[in-house]
Amino acid sequence: MKILCMLPTPENGGLYPPEALRRRIQLIESYATASTQIDIGYMGEQSGFTPWGQAPDDPDYELVARAHEVGAKRALQAELEGYDAFCPFGTLDLGVRVARAKGVRIPVIGQLEAAALYCGMLGQPFASCTYVDWPEVIRDLEVRVEDLGLSHLYVSRTWIGIENTEYAERRDEVLERFVAATEKARGEGAEMMGLIAMSICPTEFSAQQLSEASGGFPVVDALGAQMGLAEWWHRNGVPGSLMRVPR
Repeated sequence: MKILCMLPTPENGGLYPPEALRRRIQLIESYATASTQIDIGYMGEQSGFTPWGQAPDDPDYELVARAHEVGAKRALQAELEGYDAFCPFGTLDLGVRVARAKGVRIPVIGQLEAAALYCGMLGQPFASCTYVDWPEVIRDLEVRVEDLGLSHLYVSRTWIGIENTEYAERRDEVLERFVAATEKARGEGAEMMGLIAMSICPTEFSAQQLSEASGGFPVVDALGAQMGLAEWWHRNGVPGSLMRVPR
């Protein structure tokens, strides 16, 4: 099968520094297998939303709404280009709901959605870990988990407290703070770290690395969950229209 993974930026948009963009492309491509081709796609136009180095009062949700519209257009284009699934990069799941509402027929799978559904399949109480304590971001996570019917399992909200622009230079500190976040999550009843910002995992650390550093606390790789769900959906031949918005 062929999957198009859309980065949240126009091609040559300059929203990621070159090294950060290169690392994300290499990471995405590493999930390809002998039977699954993964191509890198970009938003067809600038939306105003930036995934890199946002101020503490961001994201601007008017720009995020615009990015969802632009992402949905790219999903439709991916369908016309013959792709079997469309997977936007990042836990905002850009374009997923809008694309489904507009009738895109191929599976359109979000990373946060896939990771949350994985936790739901296991039936385990789970936590989230964001970059910083953004009330709007955390509330958005709560709403989307509620729409998935999984609020009863979402028991802990944690954060690193460091912007993603600083992760490469403060890598050891990021790991230390993630371990502290898992301790907080454990204390609040979580049995796994289910929703993690992409610059933390798997961009900076693999799920296995984070789990080992946290004393075996289970960690979900949202990118892996997304690709796995896309493959499952395609290989079973289930109509994409069954993916309701919202549930």
